[in-house]
Amino acid sequence: MSGAKNGNQAPFPWQRQAWQQLLQSRRDGRIAHALLFAGAAGTGKSLLARQFAYSLLCSQPDESGLACGQCRECRLLEAGTHPDFHLVAPEEGSKNIRIDAIRQLQEESALVVGEGRSRVFLLDPAEAMGTAAANALLKTLEEPPPGVHLLLVTSRPEQLPVTIRSRCQQLPLRQPPEKEALAWLLEQRGLEADRAAWLLQLAGGGPVAARALLDSGAEHQYRDFLQALGDLARGEANPSRVAESWLSATSLETSLRLLANWLLALLRTQAAPHVADPQGKLLDEKATVPVSRNLHRLLDNLFESQRRLAHNPNPQLVLESLLLEWQRITES
Repeated sequence: MSGAKNGNQAPFPWQRQAWQQLLQSRRDGRIAHALLFAGAAGTGKSLLARQFAYSLLCSQPDESGLACGQCRECRLLEAGTHPDFHLVAPEEGSKNIRIDAIRQLQEESALVVGEGRSRVFLLDPAEAMGTAAANALLKTLEEPPPGVHLLLVTSRPEQLPVTIRSRCQQLPLRQPPEKEALAWLLEQRGLEADRAAWLLQLAGGGPVAARALLDSGAEHQYRDFLQALGDLARGEANPSRVAESWLSATSLETSLRLLANWLLALLRTQAAPHVADPQGKLLDEKATVPVSRNLHRLLDNLFESQRRLAHNPNPQLVLESLLLEWQRITES
């Protein structure tokens, strides 16, 4: 936990202002009972919220407000056994936070806070609450027990009911400018500038997500995806089998993001073929580029699929449909 000082953990450079705001509210004794950590995906919101939770529970935070990592509270947090820290998240295999999890939160938050002075509930991602779960949470938001802190994390605040958002103190978290994000990536991993730019682009501008792509090996997986798309365009692969292969390697959400990056890179190459693009080198010799109107139509369908992710669509059918359309528009 004290690793935040070396740049590997939150608060990251672009979060310093938000962190100072949190510390100031703590020094003033006016920490909101419910905080909404909202901002772009891949920027480290979850890590920042967890660091603040640990700081609230630590018995002796350091001068920068970070959990010490040494006290009994920190050792319990590290072991995942702290009685006053609760992660409320979708169960394995589900995308939704169930109402039963919120009811358990209500029961546990109603208990008298123990020897520590705080009990913290981290809801991540908060937009995973359905209508019933969100309505159940309102009671706790309206009548928060003393010493209880609710930390809600979301990349899609617009998907939260207004009744939830209005009862939280919002902590907007910015996505760092590309120059700042690249400088951090280069310092973190010592990458070549072109490679760092390509990873950042692939991650949608989120530097923490870009680092995760590098560390997980997803960068190489993406190159395999590009090869499969080229094979589809040449009629050398089956859309159903490609979809099945992709989904065995990663989630539908990630697959859609990778496909969107490919399509956007194609459009950038069409619009400005003379401008170097971090993904441009990967586009050469893959396939004949479809006309832009067909690419835009496919992108519109893809974005609609992304908007419907919260409704638990059939991943195979969604991805297969998009790949079939890709194959159709690349037929010579």
